[in-house]
Amino acid sequence: MTMDFNKIREQYAKMEGGHKKTSGSGDFINKFYAIPEGNSVIRVLPSNDEDNLFYAETAIHRVPTGEGQTRNFHCRKVHGEACPICDAYYALWKAPYNDEALARQIKPRARYYMNVVNRDTDEVKIFSVGVILFKKIISTILDEDYGDVTDLDEGHDFKLSKVMEGQWPKYDQSAFRPKATAAGTKKQMSEWMDELHNVHSLVKLEDYDTFKQVADTLLIGKGTPERDPVDSPSTEVSDDDYLNRLKG
Repeated sequence: MTMDFNKIREQYAKMEGGHKKTSGSGDFINKFYAIPEGNSVIRVLPSNDEDNLFYAETAIHRVPTGEGQTRNFHCRKVHGEACPICDAYYALWKAPYNDEALARQIKPRARYYMNVVNRDTDEVKIFSVGVILFKKIISTILDEDYGDVTDLDEGHDFKLSKVMEGQWPKYDQSAFRPKATAAGTKKQMSEWMDELHNVHSLVKLEDYDTFKQVADTLLIGKGTPERDPVDSPSTEVSDDDYLNRLKG
């Protein structure tokens, strides 16, 4: 597949402009790549569908459901649909609501899904990342010294560096290897492409009425929700934290 660099540039420009849960399924969690502390290496794989980019974009609202539990909702606004939970998020910052803690909790947080090969195991995994790592990937693709890092014959491995600072991981030293290489043997590459996960199917939007009911519940006892325009979510969230939330 030939990469659509115009779409990649649009995505990068958008990022520069702004600063479900599956019931206890271990099999589902095992599909994701968990970044180990220290150094590790992956290979980002291309899409096998000409109509889709190699990644799926979404944002997550983490909505409290009581007794310390939360439920994840894929933000409708990111996908061009009206999102009442975004409206509730903005309303909570202002009178008569004024619930900053709840607003921060339900803020839409950007996520990006893509297929990668874990170089330690040669397994195809889902790589779920926030803005920081995704921006590294996109900016490298747009660097003329690298280009399409997902190319199976002349792409680049991604060396991840995870350093813990307190409870938060840092990925500042992560970078693509400068030398272009084939992803693997012809047999390996064929098998990996057959094993791709449908990352776009991970983004499942609830219907508007469900979102409206959830939003109204968030504002119970706080007045009538005001409706404001919503900007694009870009807040980073720890990849470890995200996978822990999936585990419940």
